[in-house]
Amino acid sequence: MNEPVLVSIVTPVYNQAEFLGATIESVLAQDYPALEYIVIDDGSSDESLAVAQRYAAAYPGRVSVHTQANVGQATTLNRGWAMSRGQILAYLSSDDCLCPTAVSTLVKALDDHPSAAVAYCDFWLIDAKGVRLREVRTENFDERRLCVDLVCQPGAGALFRRTVFEQVGGWQPGLHQVPDFEFWLRAVRMGEFVRVPERLSEYRIHEGQASFAIIPYARAEEIVGVMEAFWSTQAGALQGERAIARALAIASKHHAQSGRVIVALRRFLQALIRHPALALDAGIWRQLVVGFVRRTFFRLKGSTRLV
Repeated sequence: MNEPVLVSIVTPVYNQAEFLGATIESVLAQDYPALEYIVIDDGSSDESLAVAQRYAAAYPGRVSVHTQANVGQATTLNRGWAMSRGQILAYLSSDDCLCPTAVSTLVKALDDHPSAAVAYCDFWLIDAKGVRLREVRTENFDERRLCVDLVCQPGAGALFRRTVFEQVGGWQPGLHQVPDFEFWLRAVRMGEFVRVPERLSEYRIHEGQASFAIIPYARAEEIVGVMEAFWSTQAGALQGERAIARALAIASKHHAQSGRVIVALRRFLQALIRHPALALDAGIWRQLVVGFVRRTFFRLKGSTRLV
């Protein structure tokens, strides 16, 4: 029997002591026998490092803990992947969890599809207390949906081959809002993405996330720059226009969420001018409304926090 391929999971953590224990325990509970787990504390000011070190002491050889001055999530994650030894890599957020069979099931999917570069799964949405709220059924992978419609099919728990990291690079350190999405855009050229239609991970939603916070101007604009850069090297002018228009609509939602009403409306108008057919897409109108609703929520909560 062949030896199981080594899988390396990296968790960068910054001030997530409240959730980190559950994340680490979910990795320790995996039924896959060849697992390397690296936790890197990115200069946290809370008890995150102490939490990680307690697990490393309790499970010697199963959790590797490192610490550093704060350099950001992307640089931290890239450092972890670079120091890892696995032929299959993964990222697990410090507030998300894996179900016990996640790694073994996704590794089998990659084994069954030798040409595949990425395997991903359906997942649960959980709240701050870990209560499951609802299931999320991801889409079967479609490159057009990712690159044109900006639907990111891979979510929490996705695995990818080390060759992806070696040949396209890791996350872009200059990105803070959509580094994972931009990484998948580059990974597309490395092979197919395989969906496993099983709920194998848990994605936590809580007020500390960027999705529920005021977003600085530059971060709100990130998706536009990413799509402009991507389509500057691709064929298909009409698809590129549609993709950039959708990026403008997403930026509009972020600005609305953050209280920049005039900018939000301007970006939304630019999206419609760039690709008028979007006016018939209920989804982008819904996005804009969501942005304004979130802003109303922040005002009621008295939130002025930037993340």
